[in-house]
Amino acid sequence: MNDRTIDEGDVFFLDLTTHTGISQNTMKDPHYIAVIMNPRKLQNTNHKTIICVPMTSARSNLWNENAGKPRVNSHHLITPPAKYPELKHDTLIKCEQIYTINREYFTDYRFTLDKQDISEVRKRMFNIIGY
Repeated sequence: MNDRTIDEGDVFFLDLTTHTGISQNTMKDPHYIAVIMNPRKLQNTNHKTIICVPMTSARSNLWNENAGKPRVNSHHLITPPAKYPELKHDTLIKCEQIYTINREYFTDYRFTLDKQDISEVRKRMFNIIGY
């Protein structure tokens, strides 16, 4: 990893299927984008694991065209060009799929979510874990 600090809301490219013990029912396809959702301990390099959630391009089976929202309430939609030119497609953050990954795999930083999107992701994660 380079000298860049890791912060909540940072987006990294990494293949979660190679770093997690996934089951057939959770992630069928490789996910190459993950959002850091660890609000504390990130600056402490002795803290070896980082909490993240995957992102995926919005597909028809995940998006309700009639209602204009994700089919799953725990998903958060990000629409690129305006906010995040690094993304080429509408992207869903899958807040119900929470992963803990070793720090050394977060090497390919791309961009950081704004505070509003971080807040929305955090709310959806809290609903999943029953906070």
